[in-house]
Amino acid sequence: MNASLPLAAAHGISKNFLATCALDNVSFEVRRGEVHALIGENGAGKSTLVKIFGGVHKPDAGEIRLGGQRVEHATPGEAIRSGIVVIPQEMRLVPARTVAENVLLGRIPIRSRLGLVREIDRPALRAGAAALVGRLDLDVDVDAVVGALGYAERQLVMIARALASDARILVLDEPTASLEAREVNRLFDVIHSLKREGVGLIYVSHRLDEVERIADRVTVLRDGRKVGEGRRGEFTQRDMAELMTGRDLQRSLHRGQCSRNGGVLLEDGDVDVRVGEVVGLAGLLGSGATAMLRRLYGAVRGTVGTRVNGASASLRSPKDAIGRGLGLVPGERALGLVMGLTVRENIVLPNLGRFARPLGLDRSAVDELVVDLMERVDIRPRDPNRPVRELSGGNQQKVIFARWLAGQATVLLLDEPTHGIDVAAKAQIHRLMDQFAARGGGILFASSELIEVMSVSDRVIVLRAGEVVARLTRDGEYTEGRLRELLGGQ
Repeated sequence: MNASLPLAAAHGISKNFLATCALDNVSFEVRRGEVHALIGENGAGKSTLVKIFGGVHKPDAGEIRLGGQRVEHATPGEAIRSGIVVIPQEMRLVPARTVAENVLLGRIPIRSRLGLVREIDRPALRAGAAALVGRLDLDVDVDAVVGALGYAERQLVMIARALASDARILVLDEPTASLEAREVNRLFDVIHSLKREGVGLIYVSHRLDEVERIADRVTVLRDGRKVGEGRRGEFTQRDMAELMTGRDLQRSLHRGQCSRNGGVLLEDGDVDVRVGEVVGLAGLLGSGATAMLRRLYGAVRGTVGTRVNGASASLRSPKDAIGRGLGLVPGERALGLVMGLTVRENIVLPNLGRFARPLGLDRSAVDELVVDLMERVDIRPRDPNRPVRELSGGNQQKVIFARWLAGQATVLLLDEPTHGIDVAAKAQIHRLMDQFAARGGGILFASSELIEVMSVSDRVIVLRAGEVVARLTRDGEYTEGRLRELLGGQ
């Protein structure tokens, strides 16, 4: 292969799905030993371009070249055989099988016994898998069952499988979405190692701080078009955000501090939330933040000592919590929405009692409220009859917000409220949080992104193993460095 040519290149790619233009004359390339980040809002065309590289979709116009030669991948298998491997967020592993079997899936070594019986060559299987795992410095027993591994280890098993197929181009789709900081660093070490081996990487992410840190080049898509490309150091995070959205998203790093004289809306042991306040929960994965929020919502037992609006509250079920003015936005949107129902139905679902009349549901009142809320929280498209499963992740999240605004909740419990959504949707969610607090509500929210916790919160509560171990307030040492120190230097 000519070393001066890109490993892979897309030239003038266009793709339409019925009346929707997903990509319009997009060109993109990745070179040997390069990390080329592909960024854009939800719906910008990133996934479509990646699927064209990976053989899932065929372009309507344009071409893909590998080493200067035009190729047409009719299936993902053909793309893999040509050296392009896509590692999606939903990792395709066989949980009940071993690391070795997953790494060499489709390439299991076979031997014959006495020239008659064919069987798996277990020593060769282990040795081959161990060699690939060793290239990633992954300290794991190749005989371990994959289902028993953590997310980060499973991700590296996927990368080892890609190496087994002699991948020249590795596509990582939101690879750090479920990783904590130490695991992100470990993944980045692996990426640097792959770069040294000459592998080209396409890195798809919403986390602009990571893009700034890891990418050699960045390409920005908006509404199916390429709107910018630059090398390391040529783009700031603000530049990338503005290119992605087409508007200035600059906002203050810190919220204006709320009045600490407001009444207490929620008390539970060492945790309290006051009127007009956003309180952040910070902790490593497994810190207990999610369990705390679910317990306060009545989804699990153990609510002794909880007080809401100054009165003791027995929160034995979500119905009890909703009745007390608490709303939950869960980390997994599928747990907070009925995907087969419409936007309208999801918004009013826990609030049907408000619209019940002797002769049935007051549909005109429902429609009036839903239209108003869709406008207020900017749910797109403005179609209350659209099944919620057809919305982007950010808009699904806003449907859950609208639900609690419809129910006039006073306290919102938010678990990773901006997980997996693009930078523009994240800014909108932050504005909704600010507006909710400004109207006299209170918010208790958990996030694994430390800069988000610091920028959005009035106070930060640090958790370890379900216990409060420290607090940060804006009138003290309120810095990301201090928070990292409290979390154990992550």
